[in-house]
Amino acid sequence: MATRRRGADLEAAIHAAVQSELMTHGYAGLTFEGVAAAAETSKAVLYRRWPTKASMVFASMVGADSSPLHTPDTGSLVGDLTQLLRDGNALFSHRGRGMILGILSDADETTAQAMREVIFRRSAEVVGPIVEHARERGELGPTPIPTRALALPMDLLRNETLLRRSLDDAGIAEIVEVCAVPLFRALSSADDSGGPP
Repeated sequence: MATRRRGADLEAAIHAAVQSELMTHGYAGLTFEGVAAAAETSKAVLYRRWPTKASMVFASMVGADSSPLHTPDTGSLVGDLTQLLRDGNALFSHRGRGMILGILSDADETTAQAMREVIFRRSAEVVGPIVEHARERGELGPTPIPTRALALPMDLLRNETLLRRSLDDAGIAEIVEVCAVPLFRALSSADDSGGPP
């Protein structure tokens, strides 16, 4: 007879089951029954924690250790941001779009707002190391870049993929070379008066 899991072990198993079901069936096809079976628990256990599918999937997203996107190291700020957006484009186009739209359409306002905040924070977190590598190479100045600016490339990518389904290489180049890199250079080189040196 299997040992009954509790606490952190059970939560980890449920989060892993949600991610597996999302990969296999997408957000629309994910069910409490499927997650319960994959996690080897009961639907009642799930419903006690999360009253809706949206809240369960969001909790799994928050519970993930890190972003599914990895920090590229191409040797340049333009190259790193371009590769990050290409990877993000593939991720959003194939499974992220449906999940984000599904949660936002199903969730109550509290869950939807919390999801927006997590997405915003993680967008900045994945760009942060790219900016630090660019500083080390001398491509950017020492002035800290605000979180909202760091999140901009991923925010623009997500907007394009949510509204238009995908983004081509020309669109990615425009986000990187017209929007993100000039902004990062200006902000990181700003002097104490708030303007460029």
